[in-house]
Amino acid sequence: MKDFLKAVMYGSVFLVPFVLLIVSSSMFFPFITGKNFAFRILVEIALACWLLLTFLDQAYRPRLSYILYAIIGLVGVMFVANLLGEYAPKSFWSNYERMEGWVTLLHFFFYFLVLSSVITTEKLWNRFFNIALVAAIMMSCFALSQMAGTYEISQGGNWRVDGRLGNSTYLGVYMLFHIFIAAWLLIRSKVTAAKVFYGGLIVLFVFILSQTGTRGAMYGLIGGSILAFLYLAVMAPRGAAIKKWALGGFMAVVLIAGGVYLARDTEFVKNSPALNRFAGTTLAEGNIRFMVWGMAWEGVKEHPILGWGQENFSYVFNKYYNPALYGAEPWYDRTHNIFFDWLIAGGVLGLLAYLLVLFSALWYSVVLPLIARFSKKKSGEAFTVNEQALLLGLLAAYMFHNLFVFDNLGSWIFYAVVLALIHSRIGMEWKNISDFKIRQDTWLKVAIPTTLVVLALVIYFVNVPSILAAKDIINGYRFTAPTSRVEAFKTAYDRGGFADQEIFEQFSQVGAQIMVAPGISEEDRNKVTGLFEEIGSSLLISKEGDARLHIIASNFYRSASDLNKAMDNLNIAETLSPNKQSIKEDQGVVYMMADRPGEAVERFRTSYELDTSNDKALVRLATAYLFADQKMEFNDLVGIEKLEADPSLMYVFVNEPLVSQIAYQKKDYEVLEFVMKKRTEYTPGDKTSWTNLAAIHFEQKEFTESEAVVREAMAVIPDFKVEGEALLAEIAAAR
Repeated sequence: MKDFLKAVMYGSVFLVPFVLLIVSSSMFFPFITGKNFAFRILVEIALACWLLLTFLDQAYRPRLSYILYAIIGLVGVMFVANLLGEYAPKSFWSNYERMEGWVTLLHFFFYFLVLSSVITTEKLWNRFFNIALVAAIMMSCFALSQMAGTYEISQGGNWRVDGRLGNSTYLGVYMLFHIFIAAWLLIRSKVTAAKVFYGGLIVLFVFILSQTGTRGAMYGLIGGSILAFLYLAVMAPRGAAIKKWALGGFMAVVLIAGGVYLARDTEFVKNSPALNRFAGTTLAEGNIRFMVWGMAWEGVKEHPILGWGQENFSYVFNKYYNPALYGAEPWYDRTHNIFFDWLIAGGVLGLLAYLLVLFSALWYSVVLPLIARFSKKKSGEAFTVNEQALLLGLLAAYMFHNLFVFDNLGSWIFYAVVLALIHSRIGMEWKNISDFKIRQDTWLKVAIPTTLVVLALVIYFVNVPSILAAKDIINGYRFTAPTSRVEAFKTAYDRGGFADQEIFEQFSQVGAQIMVAPGISEEDRNKVTGLFEEIGSSLLISKEGDARLHIIASNFYRSASDLNKAMDNLNIAETLSPNKQSIKEDQGVVYMMADRPGEAVERFRTSYELDTSNDKALVRLATAYLFADQKMEFNDLVGIEKLEADPSLMYVFVNEPLVSQIAYQKKDYEVLEFVMKKRTEYTPGDKTSWTNLAAIHFEQKEFTESEAVVREAMAVIPDFKVEGEALLAEIAAAR
């Protein structure tokens, strides 16, 4: 039994690096859910086996260090912060898009605990690191395939590779950790061929990191490398060859990075997307992040001690929304800065707890060795100078990276690995735990069955309902029959997992599609509305204060033509996020649908006045004037002369869907013709624009002009011939 438990435990621990290769297309958020559920289940299995082994063998029992205390402190502080936070269920369980929250933090702790307790020798660490590199090589193959065009980049046609992680930023920090792992094995290897192999992997991983376009990780690598080389150059023993290598490495990094920056205006750098992205960075590009940080700071001042709870930045984002963010992402659930993220999640106590984990790792890996060095107590050094430099460089690079982004499963896993590596070297005996003994029959009759039952219950209740619900959501999109789609979401909701909000959000979209589908029966419409209100009624009450939920509800009711409920939800959303222009514009659209032009104009004007530099808000206000038959005011804002004098405003005007929609509704053919003609100039290959332009002339019985547009389209778009001939025949028949 003991050998079996060891095999399962080590197998689970060593499989964890491979979970990052999982992409579950049958589950909602395929790049997130499969990985995270696999990680949680493997950690739960490893923890159960480890606990049973600790009863029998003292060698597996945990040891003490400040790192262990710090992580326990972080888990404890965040438990209280989440419990007292804005919305505890999401703080503890997170959602499919992130799958973080306290549950992931707890699994991070368990993974650290098991790793540091069972991988305690250099041989085991080498084996684990080599297995991790196998997974990284596999990940690299996917990234290289993306560069070659044989494997699709999940973010679309962008050049920034993401491997199997679904996000180039995630791949960037993943490669950052594996550069460290390869370097760690390189400095410990005694075989020349192995050194060459690990050196080659470092080059490969650096190249892939550069192709992710993740500036935080790349700048972190540069800064961490400079710091590590300087540390080596200063702290290596006098006369050691490594000093020269360190100085050479330092000079190489400075010269390469500095050379690329100085050459930023050359064609060579500009023609390389990766080099241009790194060298062309300016402070102006950080304006959006700076604004988000400013909003976060307002939230910190409101709840400074324990914050708002994990996963609750959306409340701060709503309340302190900066209108200047209009052109950015509509919803931020992260501050994109590790310090502000922890201040929002856990307040000052949460941030201090997080930083104590980092400082405790630096204390053992760098500070204590330095103290031992200068006090000439060489026996106190748990790490060689090379190892100290590597750990210092990695932790510095990782923290710098997190100044501009946030943690994800990949970074959590390998941060736990680094902490476990340090703890396994310096952990002290835990006397009370070491002296604990249990009888063999008690272990067999009580400990094993109890642990197995608890493990089964944990695996099921922590994972299974939400796994099945993630599949149900996908089925809700795949099915075609309205009844089947509704039943799929109903099943997902009834599972009782942690995804109520995402089920609500996704069903609102699917439900809206069903409601406007041609031939939909009244029975199916009632089923859709019934389920939507069943899910929403409890969620809108339990998650009071979330403007996004009310906007989602409003959009659904608009599709159901229930304008009163649509407006009621928008009014609530406006009180929760008074500076968010899109809410006011949605109110304006509902007023248009209700044929209340004066109120529509007022809403669009209020939106525009929040930020008068916003061209889109200006164009939408002008459209409201067009809807209200106030053509003079419309021309004052977006007259031909003004548009031609401002190309950016012209582009926004021509491509704003509301303009063509309202112009068609009001039969303002002058505006319609202008818009469609400009669209054919902007995108000559777009058949729809040509067809619409021809239709505008056709409706006005301008058959000659309509025919000329079709013939021009046929000349510009070679494969438009068949459709063009059909249109010409239709025009000829109407003459």
